[in-house]
Amino acid sequence: MPRSIDPDEVLSVLQRIALAPTAPYHEWAALDAIREELERARIPTKTDQFGQLHARVSAGAAKRALVFAAHTDHPAFEVIEASGKTGRARVLGGFRQRLFPAEVTVTVHDDVGTASFAAVLTKPVSNIEPLHNSTTVCRIDAEEPLAVGQYAMLDLPAADVAGDEIRMRAADDLAGCALVVSALQALREEPAPHDVHAIFTRAEETGLYGARLAAEDGLLPRDAYVVSVEASRALPGAEAGRGIVVRAGDLHNTFSNEAERYLRVARERLAERGIASQRALLVGGTCEASSFVRLGWVATGIALPNVNYHNAAADGGFAPEIVRLGDLLSGIALSVEAALAAGSDADESWWPDVRVTPTAIRDLLGRERPKR
Repeated sequence: MPRSIDPDEVLSVLQRIALAPTAPYHEWAALDAIREELERARIPTKTDQFGQLHARVSAGAAKRALVFAAHTDHPAFEVIEASGKTGRARVLGGFRQRLFPAEVTVTVHDDVGTASFAAVLTKPVSNIEPLHNSTTVCRIDAEEPLAVGQYAMLDLPAADVAGDEIRMRAADDLAGCALVVSALQALREEPAPHDVHAIFTRAEETGLYGARLAAEDGLLPRDAYVVSVEASRALPGAEAGRGIVVRAGDLHNTFSNEAERYLRVARERLAERGIASQRALLVGGTCEASSFVRLGWVATGIALPNVNYHNAAADGGFAPEIVRLGDLLSGIALSVEAALAAGSDADESWWPDVRVTPTAIRDLLGRERPKR
């Protein structure tokens, strides 16, 4: 059996990763934080030509490898014009608030780790730029001089924990990254056969770009099954607090039944231990599994139910995203069990009974129709 999952250790991993500022094309701090967690666990890493982080844990002769993919960016704002402490900033990624507040407080960051400072966004104007999934340009007024290329995050808690509830400025997808890191840590000394790769991708929010490049350029083992790991919109039937969601598909695509088989085996094993999980078609967004299935890869997905997805508050403005610790622990346990199921090419318990039709039924249905 895999080693037990310590909730306090998982929270520590999550909080350290969540402290990193991030935005599409500006994921360096998040990538560094993830790398540090993996190195702390003595899990080797490498970086591809697009700056994306890869890791792997394995043991024995696994019959099937899995790749867990989680993205390191989150919707944010990028400074596109600057004059002293004033400028303009565009949305990067899927901020589509029903009501953009008159003032939005943000923190400004850069790619070299300079100390952040406060700013306020005002006067939003619709300006559609599909290449960067950008819908809005705002005025930005800051406490310090601005520079083109800086980026701004919502001024929200990195990861505040209250009981089972975790309130985050970027649960999507830093919580997913923490899930993958914790699953790799749980598998690191597991002797049962498994072969698990991880890729921490970039620029998902602007167009699934990092995953698309990984698929197009064959940056992952071609015969491995890909599992997209997300913090996706909580929906009826995929609700926060009821466990990780096995994702049958997203807004645009249905995923692979064959890849999902190992997740279903894992669900059976979790159920035996009293660990909740869910299964649903999540149409609240499009995830990286779509990048892979559309390019001929075998892929599936899991998702943490995410309340206030993309920081959309109930009043139409901005709010912290909310995920549940219990769902995170469920997701780690499911990922570990899926890796072991893939390693042994396990089937769901019911499948051997239906794979071959019983001879008695074959003969019964094969009888000639009675004559009048």
